[in-house]
Amino acid sequence: MLAVFGIPNVVVAAIAATLLAIVARRRVFGANERTETSWLDAWLKAIVIVVFVVFTTVYLPSYVIGMSAVSDLNRNAQDLISAGIWGAAFTATLGGLWYAHREKRV
Repeated sequence: MLAVFGIPNVVVAAIAATLLAIVARRRVFGANERTETSWLDAWLKAIVIVVFVVFTTVYLPSYVIGMSAVSDLNRNAQDLISAGIWGAAFTATLGGLWYAHREKRV
């Protein structure tokens, strides 16, 4: 498996996206008119959204299932935990997108 300094690539990508969001926070999280959004702002917002969705719905449940406390449980409990984490992350994503759209941030 590929890694950068012993850290998985998904974590490195999430850190890079977070740093990008901090540096360009006004462009990424700022309110703007949809018809006047620049391509750079749209791409930055899309990158943050995609990285958040991938991290919370793919990497996070996989990481939790791999933890020793959860991996010792039976398969049904593991499935329930991973489905709960995925569902919560997906609900948070949809709620966040709805709120951002309402506030004219996306």
